[in-house]
Amino acid sequence: MVLDLQIAPLRTDYSQSIRQLAQKPGRRPVAGRTANSHTLGLAAIQYNQQWQAGVMTASLGQGRYCGAAQTLTVTFGYDERTVYVARELPQGSCIQGEVLAHEMRHVTVDEQLLREYVPVLKRRLEEVVGRAGPAQGRSERQVMAAIEQPIKAAMRQLMEEFGRERNARQARIDTPAEYERIGQSCNGEINRYLGRV
Repeated sequence: MVLDLQIAPLRTDYSQSIRQLAQKPGRRPVAGRTANSHTLGLAAIQYNQQWQAGVMTASLGQGRYCGAAQTLTVTFGYDERTVYVARELPQGSCIQGEVLAHEMRHVTVDEQLLREYVPVLKRRLEEVVGRAGPAQGRSERQVMAAIEQPIKAAMRQLMEEFGRERNARQARIDTPAEYERIGQSCNGEINRYLGRV
């Protein structure tokens, strides 16, 4: 099995307003945030996976075929990563630095999780392929489908597990206490800029 890890370069974007950031997909609700809470920054990623099984098939005669997986190539990782910081926060200001530091904690968690998850992904997919064994069918296409079905199911389950773990880890950063800390940091500097929203 070949596993290709993908980590897109990290971009930083200061062009979006607080209102625009609040409307971006990927934001998670945070317990304890009030209706007056503002989205000052956002660490947005898009994770993706692709895979391809190399299957060898042979005719058994009488309209029967058999086949087995010879290779499995998986690409997994982040194909887009952007840290947004609201444009209302002046460049170089203390509060802009606080918001950026908070969002970089999210980036660090994503990178750590990816490093931890790659060996899990590889091991579990190798187990699936190892258990699959050869398949038979009335066509090469039917044989391919029989071999690919357990791989598809495993990938779907692995991606769901990865997403749940990512959400849980990110939620440990986005706490009411953390938002309170940021709001009070820099001598309450943020209040100067929220009045413009």
